Amino acid sequence: MKGFKSILVLAASSLALSGAALAQETVQAPASATTPEGVQVFEPTFFARFNPVTAEDMVRQLPGFTVDEGQDLRGFGATAGNVLIDGQRPSSKTSLKDELGRIAARDVLRIELIRASAAGDLDVRGYTELANVVLKPSSEMAVSTTFAATTRWYEQGRLGAQIGGTRSWKTDNFGFRLAVQGTNLGEREEVGATVRNTLGVVTRTQDEFYQQQVTELLITGAANWTPSARDTFNANFRILPRWFTTNAAAEPFLANGTPLGAISLAYEEKDIWYVDLGGDYEHKFDGQNALKLISVNRLVNWRPQQVLTVNLNPLIAPQVDQLDNSDNRAGEHVLRGVWTTRPDTQHTIEIGLEGAYNYRRVNRQSLVGPIGGPYVPASIPVASTKVEEDRVELSLNDVWRINPQLTLEGGFNYEASTISQTISQPAAPDIERDFTYSKPRIVATWQPNAEDQWRFSVVRDVSQLDFGDFATGLNSISTQANLGNPQLVPEQTWKASAQWKRPLGERGSLSITGFYDDIEDTQDFIQVAGVCTTPALTAGACTSVGNIGDGKRWGARVEATLSLDAMGVAGGLLKLNVGAQDSEVTDPVSLQTRQISAEQEFDWLVDFRQDIPSMKVAWGFKANTVGPLPQYRGDRLEIVEPANPNLDVFVETTSLLGGLLVRLTAANVLDAEKNTDRLYYAPPTRTPAFDEFRASKMGPNLTLTIAGAF
Repeated sequence: MKGFKSILVLAASSLALSGAALAQETVQAPASATTPEGVQVFEPTFFARFNPVTAEDMVRQLPGFTVDEGQDLRGFGATAGNVLIDGQRPSSKTSLKDELGRIAARDVLRIELIRASAAGDLDVRGYTELANVVLKPSSEMAVSTTFAATTRWYEQGRLGAQIGGTRSWKTDNFGFRLAVQGTNLGEREEVGATVRNTLGVVTRTQDEFYQQQVTELLITGAANWTPSARDTFNANFRILPRWFTTNAAAEPFLANGTPLGAISLAYEEKDIWYVDLGGDYEHKFDGQNALKLISVNRLVNWRPQQVLTVNLNPLIAPQVDQLDNSDNRAGEHVLRGVWTTRPDTQHTIEIGLEGAYNYRRVNRQSLVGPIGGPYVPASIPVASTKVEEDRVELSLNDVWRINPQLTLEGGFNYEASTISQTISQPAAPDIERDFTYSKPRIVATWQPNAEDQWRFSVVRDVSQLDFGDFATGLNSISTQANLGNPQLVPEQTWKASAQWKRPLGERGSLSITGFYDDIEDTQDFIQVAGVCTTPALTAGACTSVGNIGDGKRWGARVEATLSLDAMGVAGGLLKLNVGAQDSEVTDPVSLQTRQISAEQEFDWLVDFRQDIPSMKVAWGFKANTVGPLPQYRGDRLEIVEPANPNLDVFVETTSLLGGLLVRLTAANVLDAEKNTDRLYYAPPTRTPAFDEFRASKMGPNLTLTIAGAF
């Protein structure tokens, strides 16, 4: 496996450093305490050295803890993350980091790291450890505000900005939070492409650029009300109007430098609206029984418009315009009820019933013709369509605390769904398919002593379908569009994993995880008949997202957080995250065994931070990279790989502006290059036709952030 040697070196280094940390560990008065029940409590004094502005800043510094947003699985109940706020999970699909980023650090009473064996009646949901952000109580109305303003400098003098703030009102039984954030950011990617024939001779080169600009206004709100000790109401909303444009151009040349013309792309998304509305109500009948009702509603609307102009030498390709207009809408409505009961001190049983309706509608008109017209409608498969899903799921879950050292979580979910699709352009018969899936799970957490923790799990997951794969995408200069596939089915996977975790002193930890996945209906790219590449390139077979049979996936990950105080770096903290994986599936065209598409072979991250409280200064860096990312598309094998690691460096202080946090970040310092190697085939076989090598750069950028709370 390419790069596996470097992964082994990094993993061995992290283990060696962890061993050194264990050997040099000294007894200190901790800023946190561990209760006999396995709940580790972190007071605000523990986080003071990090100058936190929000709860997200605090959670990010918990030793050995990484926020998990939850997997993208079917069913709201299956997507829960590993962070609670006052013992409850947010009843929305908004990012946990975003939720935490809207809570002022000054409003946090403490943060608890709770092991599964000590979770009590908390919803563990398969995690060995949860972070619970406990907010300060207040008998009178307490008001707090957080704000952050960012300015970003790109290459060539371009500027971007983001500014936002959150206002919170809270009493013992009521709270309301309103956040507003405005964003105007843009990135430019420059690409150099070289095309070679099967003999390796350069036949053409091409210079490209892609300039993106996004402007958005994000408004979010959340309210909670506890009218009695037994009743709790929560509500949340999000409104996000957004504007997005891409301007791109390409200039192809013959091998001798002779220009061949130009290709241009003007892409704009109009009327983009994201609207979310959710909430929950919980009633506790007594100390052992409770009922919770959860509702999630999401609506997205956007109208992409694209003009692709190919103005090349007529001997090379036709001079044409392709005009696309699309009116898209997607929505999700979920209603879930959960009954929780504790028949004794060892068992927490949860019975859930969930209903959901999801849909995506695409109305697309595509015209093609000579530059300036006249234009005629283009024949594009699955251009206008509506996909709908009705789903019902029943779940039963039992958390059994066998003893203080061993917890067993067993669960069984059963779902029934109907997916229907109407294709209006070109007209085609309606399609309706019924699915049923059983999803058993068992997770065991074993804590043989005060430090070591083991986790073993076997889970059957069913992936969430992306309804965008049911409709045909828009072509562009980069030729990444896929045809819609109305026959796509969810991928089902038996997942087995084992994890060992151990704390390293007050601020460190080490965990090693291994996993193995057995996959049915593996989701990958499939080849479909047709001519689907951009006119500027040699025609090839079309690509759709489809299912290609059984597959396997296996790998391991090492995560370490190491305090460097004992090594002479006072206030230093080093985080290492190293992973490697491989996979196996049978290619539907060549019938040969290969990797699954779009899955990287390895990744690593090194994150260093040093806090110097006496100077009110902190600095650090983050370096990371990923391994090759293969994509076995219908017309080509495409491998994407960074040429060098990405490096970000920062310095921050609270001594310049009256206690406000001032942070300066230099991102992509090494101007990391991303290489894409495309080996095109002569359809319908996997016979090589030509090769295109693409080297792209985004350029470094400099960001100044000023944040604070009052």
